Amino acid sequence: MENLAITFEIQKFLLVFFRVAAVIFMVPVFSARMVSGIFKGGLSLLIAYLLFDVITVNFTAQQDPFVLLALCVKEVFIGAVIGFVVRLAFNAASMSGEIISLQSGLSFARVMDPASQQQVSMIEQIKSLIAVLIFFVIDAHHMLIQGIAYSLTTLPIGSASLNAPLAGYLIKATAGLFGAAFRIGAPVIVTLFLVELSFGIMSRMIPQANVFVDALPAKILITVLMLGMSLGYIVPSIAALFKGLETDFVRMIRMMG
Repeated sequence: MENLAITFEIQKFLLVFFRVAAVIFMVPVFSARMVSGIFKGGLSLLIAYLLFDVITVNFTAQQDPFVLLALCVKEVFIGAVIGFVVRLAFNAASMSGEIISLQSGLSFARVMDPASQQQVSMIEQIKSLIAVLIFFVIDAHHMLIQGIAYSLTTLPIGSASLNAPLAGYLIKATAGLFGAAFRIGAPVIVTLFLVELSFGIMSRMIPQANVFVDALPAKILITVLMLGMSLGYIVPSIAALFKGLETDFVRMIRMMG
């Protein structure tokens, strides 16, 4: 009987750990390649230990390893869905930088992103760094832990399911990624559109001049100036995405229940 209780507690902690680890490995701040796997695993173990007592239990100790494996997969699924929603907020910030880079001509100037180990534009890198800073400044990492705790109390272990409302919500959230990116970079994007329109009119008025080639330095200068002047709008826009995660967590977890 004592061995059965020990086995139950071990399985319970293992399932909590898998849910937490899936979230940690999905969030860009922690999933970056420059963050060691030991740190990710240790952080997951620490959070799982702190949240171990808030878990809602809806299963018994499993003797069949295949059943236990199925439960682990379900917990990974729950954590991946929570982390995916957080990842969308970061991707919106990065996408806004990529749109601005394409408009301004800075998409050709690429740098190595140490987090993803991929070539990204400079504006995209700046927006990603701003998003990371805002994530910690507004305590969005606390919201993330609260979201995991809420999922443990509201969504018992092994009770998650992929249903039509959840799939529709995830598709809708992904489809709204471009709209969120446009809202974040709206001042710079609209300004560059007006600049392009002005140069297009000039090219019609002066056909002999290669306006678009000559306008490239002007667009880069305008991009840098507008980016600096619009930080007062960009920062609150990114912060609003992270502040909305709490509502997203509640809605999404209830859909999985």
